[in-house]
Amino acid sequence: MTTQLTPLFAETLAGLHEGVALFDAEAYLLTANAAFRAMNPKLGDLLQDGTPWDILLREAENRGCFPKDVCKRLAIIEADLLGTLDDGHQVIAPAGPGLSFVIRLQATSNGGFILVQTERVEDKGHDDTESEVEILLSKVLEACPACLTMSRIGDGQIIYRSPAATALLGAAKSSFSHFAKRAERADFITELLPDARVDDMRVTGIRSDGSEFPASISARLIEYRGEDVIVSNMEDLTSILAVQAELAQKRTQVFQAEKMSALGELLAGVAHELNNPLSIIVGNTEMLKEDLDGTPHTKRIDKMGGAADRCVKIVRSFLAMARQEPLHPKPTAVEVIIQTALDAVGTLTLESPVDIRVDLPEYLPDLMVDELQISQVMINLLTNALHAIRDSGIGDKIVVTARADTATGNITLITEDNGPGVKEQNVTRIFDPLFTTKDVGKGTGVGLAFCHRVVSAHGGTIELIAKTQPGAMFNVTLPQAIRR
Repeated sequence: MTTQLTPLFAETLAGLHEGVALFDAEAYLLTANAAFRAMNPKLGDLLQDGTPWDILLREAENRGCFPKDVCKRLAIIEADLLGTLDDGHQVIAPAGPGLSFVIRLQATSNGGFILVQTERVEDKGHDDTESEVEILLSKVLEACPACLTMSRIGDGQIIYRSPAATALLGAAKSSFSHFAKRAERADFITELLPDARVDDMRVTGIRSDGSEFPASISARLIEYRGEDVIVSNMEDLTSILAVQAELAQKRTQVFQAEKMSALGELLAGVAHELNNPLSIIVGNTEMLKEDLDGTPHTKRIDKMGGAADRCVKIVRSFLAMARQEPLHPKPTAVEVIIQTALDAVGTLTLESPVDIRVDLPEYLPDLMVDELQISQVMINLLTNALHAIRDSGIGDKIVVTARADTATGNITLITEDNGPGVKEQNVTRIFDPLFTTKDVGKGTGVGLAFCHRVVSAHGGTIELIAKTQPGAMFNVTLPQAIRR
């Protein structure tokens, strides 16, 4: 590459005491004057037409001309010029005891830039301190783990970004691209202008790979080189929100367990108090039925006896749920539990055309559970799904599957249907004893409460999983058997 300079311009450039290097729009060296060569003798073999800017910077660092942080800063300044004519940007490079270089970059009208290097003799303590502070500040900013950016408020052009900001947000030229939603950036500016500050404002950011993430942004509005600029820090909240969601889920589980324990004790007391009076009612009803058999009162006695029998069954279910049955855990295959449940609900599938499909992985470790109790849990879940589909007329399929988590040593049994699902207002109540969405006389509200108690007793969890498509999905997580 050959550069043609007018004789007058070449003479002027050669006569300058400042070191000057010109670069074209593609950041290739056009020319460097004698003063620049004298200031950088270690780069003499590279100071010729056509040397790329990035190679010149790399060798300046490798050959000890400039410190690493100075070269990084110069690279950032060059990348941020964007071909605009402004007041330029400069950095201080130490050159020895009492001496430093002031290196200034400024864009040119043809899309390139000019580098001006000036010697500065620091013969005063104040100058020494100022230079040291500037160097220290540069090092601190480069090592800062915060996602810091400095940008113009008008066009969003980035003047400075920390390495952490580059890693998270990429190397875009404008801070506008850091916001996934234009409305959120407008709200951010509106919030910033009155008090020149914003603290922990929630926005949606865009990572360097184009993916969106929840973010918190704090900023200050300051004056820099005669214009208003924004100094901001954007924090990725993805992991923090995930931890908060997990903690909220754990709190919900603890609250549910405490509520179940309290309600279980209450139900046990009520059931015991009702048991004796109901026994008397049932016994006397049977006697009346024998005494008045064949009379017009027989139908009424049958209704009374049926109602009494139903009350007895409800009391027994309360007692079964409240009673702390001892566990007899042993290694049990998932297939055995699911097959037991399928056999138990087989007659219900004859009442409505519901396809129950089992899709298990090829290999699953055994569960360490009480086979009878966990089988009853799966029976309850399948029965609820079948009744919901039958009563609503919505859906025709139930899928039962499982997955093992080697990290936690648990196995999750999954029951999913495409029925009517659970209404939003009922989501937090479905495990409460006595709560049921079935018609009067068709449900006691004990089934899911029983499931919750049994699964909790095994050290597991039962959850209703939120779905975007119709239907309900329950996950039952239980410990797997330890192989010896």
